Amino acid sequence: MPPAKRVDTASMVRRFVGDTVLLMRQQSDDVRVLRIPVEPAPASRPKVGKYGVYYSKAHQRFRNEAKPWCDAWDADAYTPIWIGPIAILVEVVCTRPKTGKLIAPRGDVDNFVKIPLDNMTQSGKFWTDDAQILILHTAKRYATDDEEAGVNIHWHKIEEIN
Repeated sequence: MPPAKRVDTASMVRRFVGDTVLLMRQQSDDVRVLRIPVEPAPASRPKVGKYGVYYSKAHQRFRNEAKPWCDAWDADAYTPIWIGPIAILVEVVCTRPKTGKLIAPRGDVDNFVKIPLDNMTQSGKFWTDDAQILILHTAKRYATDDEEAGVNIHWHKIEEIN
């Protein structure tokens, strides 16, 4: 039996993201992009302790470090804030650990998305409510040698069809 081929997940995910961004640009002239250059961490489950509810340290660190990037968004350049359905693509790029055999970052893909989208909603500069998000594409991968970890978010308004 021949050995299994190792899948180059970074290239596969980059190709998926590129194809999806092209599709988004075909659907809308106004595709917006936000890069959060912070090491991503998946959202953790809230833990209830003697003194209240708390989250993991990685969760709190990512939330606190990502928030200023959302708050710094130049909303004046992109007015008005969108009201209506939105499609989003989130690419999570994590630093590869020095040791390990995983082909993709540990953590559920949906948990990686929660913190950035919550920060964007709370900033009030992107949309009025995250319930407006009808389409969500998400991909996670390790950073290649020539890039830094972070979260790349592309979104556009879904035009109504009559």
